[in-house]
Amino acid sequence: MLQTVESLSRWFLKIQRNLPWRMTSDPYKIWISEVMLQQTQVTTVIPYYERFIRAFPDIKSLALAEEESVLQLWAGLGYYSRARNLHRGAQTLMKRFPFQFPQTRRELLEIPGIGPYTAGAILSIAFDLKEPLVDGNVERVLSRYFAFKHPIDSSHAKNFFWQKAQEWVLMSRSPRVFNQALMELGSLICTKSHPKCSLCPIQDSCEALKQNLTNDLPKKTKKPKPKEIHQIKFIFEKSGKFWIKKNTEGEWWSGLWDFPSIELPATTSSPQQIAKLIEQYTPTSWKELPHQKHTVTHHRLFVVPIHIKVTRAPSIEGQWTPLHQIKELPVSALVKRIINHNF
Repeated sequence: MLQTVESLSRWFLKIQRNLPWRMTSDPYKIWISEVMLQQTQVTTVIPYYERFIRAFPDIKSLALAEEESVLQLWAGLGYYSRARNLHRGAQTLMKRFPFQFPQTRRELLEIPGIGPYTAGAILSIAFDLKEPLVDGNVERVLSRYFAFKHPIDSSHAKNFFWQKAQEWVLMSRSPRVFNQALMELGSLICTKSHPKCSLCPIQDSCEALKQNLTNDLPKKTKKPKPKEIHQIKFIFEKSGKFWIKKNTEGEWWSGLWDFPSIELPATTSSPQQIAKLIEQYTPTSWKELPHQKHTVTHHRLFVVPIHIKVTRAPSIEGQWTPLHQIKELPVSALVKRIINHNF
């Protein structure tokens, strides 16, 4: 086991990617990068991370920022609760730990948005402490290495992976190097499909490879299909301005600006039904824009955007805003796509 830990660490020091958050041991910047990297690819994160750090270079600047400014820089990354938790987390850190970033798991877990994985990442990467971490990449590596045949989303699996991650990191000379090596292996070599086993630095001791189970592991409980939602998105325009609303708590994309929407009662609506919905706003003209598909929190949205020119405000809460100003506001990737493709 010790040989595995050392082989993996040596491999990482030779091949590690030159990523902006690897050029620092600042716990704040490592925290930001780790939150952004959750459920998001590295290549997507890099420009967001660089813009975010330029705007909010430290905890104080993030804590004092308006939430809308934070969401604006996050717009397009998805899972917006991450941005709101970062903002709240920075405010909590300013109040409770104004002079030094906390360096214990217990203290970090009290910060909004910091869970066991993020705490382990900050403590090991920023402070080189022997703290374990387990994310999707690590689960996949450990599942294959130990030929773990149970579903990895079970409580039994979570306990097993955290135990093994802790055993390994305790053997490491540098937790900072080892934990990043473990994640890098899952990201570059031990991938979801077509793993590059011939390039793996620990292939000789991988049980899945020995048992020819690499393509069968890890196992997951079958998830239900995403729920399909069909909706119309009304894009009201009057004298070159558009009617937008700010999504409230409990709505998708809470805190972001949006065009008003209504859910359609059936999977398909006839042109006559759509026309009837639109006529209540007494449009001077209207047209159906290209339909959009979008996935959000286990839902699959099928969106019909309707561009409606009107002479008065609709009876929906909102405000008239010029297009150039909308482009500067925090909006979802879906709204951004509709605007960019049509206006």
